[in-house]
Amino acid sequence: MTNHLETIIARYEGTIDILKQARDSNCLDIEQIIRALNARDAVQIAIKEQKFIPTSKLNKVIQLDTVIREELKLIVKANNSKITEQLAQARETVNPPAEAWWWRLESIAPPHPWDAWDWLWKVLTVAAWTGNLSLLLNIATRFLGGGVGLAGVAAVILPSILTLLQASSEFTKTGQEGFEKLLEKLNIPKQCREEAKFGSTLVMSGLLATFWWSLPLISDSYNRNGIRNHENRNLGEAEQDYLRAISLNPDNVEAHYNLATLYESWQDLKKAKKEYQIAVAGNLPIAYNNLGRLYIQEKKYSQAAFLLANGLKLAQKQNAYSEIRYSLFKNLGWVRLEQGRYEEAQQTLQAAIGIAQNPNATKYIYNPGAAHCLLAQVLEKQRQASALEQWQKCCQLGSRLNPDEDNWLHLSHQKLAKLGKKCENSNN
Repeated sequence: MTNHLETIIARYEGTIDILKQARDSNCLDIEQIIRALNARDAVQIAIKEQKFIPTSKLNKVIQLDTVIREELKLIVKANNSKITEQLAQARETVNPPAEAWWWRLESIAPPHPWDAWDWLWKVLTVAAWTGNLSLLLNIATRFLGGGVGLAGVAAVILPSILTLLQASSEFTKTGQEGFEKLLEKLNIPKQCREEAKFGSTLVMSGLLATFWWSLPLISDSYNRNGIRNHENRNLGEAEQDYLRAISLNPDNVEAHYNLATLYESWQDLKKAKKEYQIAVAGNLPIAYNNLGRLYIQEKKYSQAAFLLANGLKLAQKQNAYSEIRYSLFKNLGWVRLEQGRYEEAQQTLQAAIGIAQNPNATKYIYNPGAAHCLLAQVLEKQRQASALEQWQKCCQLGSRLNPDEDNWLHLSHQKLAKLGKKCENSNN
């Protein structure tokens, strides 16, 4: 038995010498390493089988173990990824016991100082990935919430694929192996692998965050497309565009306003009021005007007056377009007429007419006759002779295509007919 042990130890020593020579001459291959490891396996078996081991033989094994340990450390330090991968495959085949330290290069090499922080990078990677998933769900929900269009599908699928691929590289064995191979091809040092994983996750976070921050711009694009469809009478498509714009950016007050005008044209006043109210909360002066007009039609004069007065203040503050200020003055004058506050109504309606007579504003105001029709009623309530002139203006400038003016034009025809006068207006 002693001679058998000597033979095995000698074979072990010979394989180590060959390993050293191959390493020194840069001719190292996996077969030489496995031969040395198998020889060490044989030594271990012989030690277990022999009841008594001479001290000299045991010291010899310890010395040789010290040598092969140093050799394996040098192999690991050289960072030969090919040999390391081949050894890992051989280890899976041999399936050595836990005490066979010589089969495990990673346990032999001293850890790199940076490896002490790997736990932190792993935690940060998981946290960043969780944030990516939450952000992706937020983006997908917004796109899908407004109805799925072709652009919406593409916008959701691309970041979804990238995020899932990144998650796969972190949480699945196949994904981890694939990512490790990629890092090896990129010549990323082993001690920097966890940092590289966190960096890739952070890049994905940046892409998703940029996409999320661009949602208001995409929302504006849908809103503009909705306006084009609205103008071209593609009303179903216009509604979908407005809904998508709102889904992507709930604070897009212009999209809320445009959707409200669409619902009002459909006489769906309940939905229209809801959208106008959101636009009012977003400080859109024209929304104050339109919601106030709906309240006038419902005979809710106090609410209408409050909205229109505040809308005027906001319009002045924002230097709103002339046509918006005209409509606010005109509708506030209408409220005061219905409330019987004729002097206030007269002043307000004259302000509206003054705006409409400005040459720079005339071409933008589609209902200049409305203010004259209302002022005619105010002056008639005050029994002023100038009411006739306003009835004539009402008849000349009014249009039955405007639903608010239809009844007023009927009144103007009656008033002028009593006086033997006619109204020449192609719109009537």
